Amino acid sequence: MCGIAGIFDFSDNDINPEIANRIGASLEHRGPDYSEVQFIKNNVVFIHTRLAIIDLDQRSNQPFKSDDKRFTIVFNGEIYNYREIRKELEALGVSFRTEGDTEVLLYGYIEFGEQILQKLRGQFAFAIFDSFENSVFLARDRIGIKPLYYSLNDEFLIFSSELKTIEQSGVISFEANLDSYLAYLRHLCIPGDQTGNKNIFKLEPGQYTVINKNGDIYKKTYWDPFKFEINNDISEHEAIKKVEELLIKSVEYRKVSDVEVGLFLSGGLDSSLIGKLMNEGNDSKIKSFNIDYEDHFEGYKGEVQEARFAASEIGVELVEDTISYSDFKQLLDNYSFYQDDLVGDEVGIPLYFLGRSSRKNNIKVIQVGEGADELFYGYEHWLRFMKLNRLIKPITSKRNSSFTFDNHRSNLVSNILFNRTSFSGGALGFNLSEINNLVSGGISNEYSSIHYVDNMWDQYFSNRNSKLSKWMTLVDLKIRLPELLLMRMDKLVMQSSIEARVPFLDHELVEFVLSIPEEIIFKNNETKPLLKKVANKHISEKIFNRPKQGFRAPVGEWIKKDQNYFYDGIYEFNKSTNLFNNKYLKSVLAGSDYQKKWYLSNLANWHLTRSKID
Repeated sequence: MCGIAGIFDFSDNDINPEIANRIGASLEHRGPDYSEVQFIKNNVVFIHTRLAIIDLDQRSNQPFKSDDKRFTIVFNGEIYNYREIRKELEALGVSFRTEGDTEVLLYGYIEFGEQILQKLRGQFAFAIFDSFENSVFLARDRIGIKPLYYSLNDEFLIFSSELKTIEQSGVISFEANLDSYLAYLRHLCIPGDQTGNKNIFKLEPGQYTVINKNGDIYKKTYWDPFKFEINNDISEHEAIKKVEELLIKSVEYRKVSDVEVGLFLSGGLDSSLIGKLMNEGNDSKIKSFNIDYEDHFEGYKGEVQEARFAASEIGVELVEDTISYSDFKQLLDNYSFYQDDLVGDEVGIPLYFLGRSSRKNNIKVIQVGEGADELFYGYEHWLRFMKLNRLIKPITSKRNSSFTFDNHRSNLVSNILFNRTSFSGGALGFNLSEINNLVSGGISNEYSSIHYVDNMWDQYFSNRNSKLSKWMTLVDLKIRLPELLLMRMDKLVMQSSIEARVPFLDHELVEFVLSIPEEIIFKNNETKPLLKKVANKHISEKIFNRPKQGFRAPVGEWIKKDQNYFYDGIYEFNKSTNLFNNKYLKSVLAGSDYQKKWYLSNLANWHLTRSKID
């Protein structure tokens, strides 16, 4: 894991070294082991901060050049199958001077061009400058585990692992993207290529782009989960066997490291199964980490007891830590800055402290269970949603775009009846009716990002082979996973210079799961039926059959301790943007839904923090 950035001036102007150094400094938390600002030409600079994981020797430091100096790469992430690709390249006559994956990635690109992306098994975002063609190649991994942001205008390209790095460069101004703000309110993240800053975009999962010396941009999607078809010939026995085989291989790949690899352990099915598979064949005990809260709260009793039981069962060491309200208060002033992109889920808070705990215990690589719920139907509300859809059928074939109920349950029923998008993703902030009431003047035609998922819904269900159960996984692979769950993991854990690896999101495992027939992978009355049959071979039934409660933070209880602090920021935001109807906003803040108050406060703090960047 690293931090990458670069500037390409199309007018051949000299790049100011102070700007390049400022960018490098802003990425140091992502790579404390080595950093370098390298001027490839007077008008091209690449910047890299390294978290050394594979081939710790300085020979693998970046930016890394090809032998002939034509190509220069900066790379963030890991290529787990780099040894296999290296053998293929060596057979073609390529010789190597390092033992790392960066050099393999660079020469793989030189040999195969963009087709190298089809060979990669890993998590990555990288940039390669071709000094002969005067072009930059940017790519992001299939699932979107690693982020990549860019700003492009007539004068220059600037890219980075983090949004705030581009903003802090001083060459790109902040301009609030109100369209994205509304999309955030609906999804708790921003789908597609938009960000909260109108002048900055992100490369989407499974995309690459080429930008030439004239500033022309060519963009292509090389991997799309919606393109995979169901294989009705797969039997349940074959599905169980293949999922187990792919998961074992995925976990083993994610142990590839020249430093110790740890585990975030909740004590539930996902993390416990990963821990058990990690531990098999291991000589020493794996360190696992769990965070609890000093004060427990209604609806969440903590998971430390379950984590202790699981740690004992699977044979790993458990490191426990606790978060207090004072810890939260110390983090809060910087939280929106640390989270970088607009991400509304408060789980980034305990993830930040998990990362800090890992670093204190000299672990800088961890495996996590992210993605299992979305792939294997791990949410109770998914089951309830499917049951409701079997009871209620649309009364019209054409989508009715009018807004109806603020109440989520009534809104869901009306969405089904009027053929609207009834499942816009696993993360739900405000529904469209609520947003329409909240926004001054309602949702007008100038706001398009908020309907990103509706356009996907229409396109997907125009296919006669579409399945509602598959849609739930597919839409989360497009929006919630890459732009919310994986971003909170990347940004908040990387504040402590920790690399997170996600074995459930290995693309070969994802592709196979997407091909499994609905009747095998989904059951009306049970979460994760298929994964539980895999887990049964490895871990105790007491672990995978315990009630799921999810990983949460008591933001409501914390807001109640100092409401003015949160509300004042929301009102200041609205004074700055005039986005919200003040009367409706006051009714939300006077209500009892503290989750919504957190989402508004998080948006307000994010905006106000950006507005103050010089």
